Amino acid sequence: MTLYHDWRRDTRQPSVALPPGTCDCAIHVFDPTRADLLLPGRRHEPPVAWLGELRTLHQRLGVDRAVLVQPSVYGSDHTVLLTALRSDPHRYRGVALLDDSVSDAASEALHAAGVRSARFNILSRFGAAFDGLAFRRQVRRAEALGWSISLHATAAELAAQARLLLEIRTEVVVDHLAYLNGDELDGEGFRFLREAITRGNWWVKVSRVDHRFSPPYHDAVELIRRVVSLNPWRMLWATDWPHPLYDVASTTMPNDADLVELFARAVPDASLREQILVHNPARVFGFADTPIPPRNTDR
Repeated sequence: MTLYHDWRRDTRQPSVALPPGTCDCAIHVFDPTRADLLLPGRRHEPPVAWLGELRTLHQRLGVDRAVLVQPSVYGSDHTVLLTALRSDPHRYRGVALLDDSVSDAASEALHAAGVRSARFNILSRFGAAFDGLAFRRQVRRAEALGWSISLHATAAELAAQARLLLEIRTEVVVDHLAYLNGDELDGEGFRFLREAITRGNWWVKVSRVDHRFSPPYHDAVELIRRVVSLNPWRMLWATDWPHPLYDVASTTMPNDADLVELFARAVPDASLREQILVHNPARVFGFADTPIPPRNTDR
């Protein structure tokens, strides 16, 4: 059985201050009191990572908003996500897992609670074959709600579905830098992302790069710079806290302050960082008309 790291609770304050309104565009919460909702046969046992810990982490980092992504271990039961979203509707938005088991009434309740995107796992290592017909059906449902489409896949897997994916007319968010490595920047997957970004409705999330590189992540800086240079006005950023599926044998669990500093090194222009951290997520996830929550001055 694969052993996975627990997340680091010794979060330090970053050496770089984040601008007001900064949004962490992918985090997961796991409620330790709702183990009854976990799927049998799940790939991992989730860590304890609930709202109080999330708030402490973001206060230390200087993050004001967050997008909560439905964890796969809960399947399409969104009880934990809904509870978290309703706890602070000005600060949080959500990403749901949309399939035929989620009724129209349930999807409308998710929207009312702050869900603004539907996530689809194309990633083949998750073991499920990609069903294009089912995907089209759920994309239409998400579009009717005004949601974006979040895609969890490698760049090569996205390129293999290019004809289908480039048909999507709503906003499309590519998770985790499409798992690009530095040696893939001349490959088919990167070429697909470069083309998709020109469509005007595609976004790339700078996240989980630390999963493929080791601290202090010097090798990741050039990768992030190359992708961000495609169009900074189509980029998002996230910690992916609490960093699920970081196996003990081959990965190092980051201190989340490292990820803030990595992003600042890769995007040294403060105005571009603000665009990516504040304005882009406000547009994609519906924060534009929501006032920025006041910060705790004791951080």
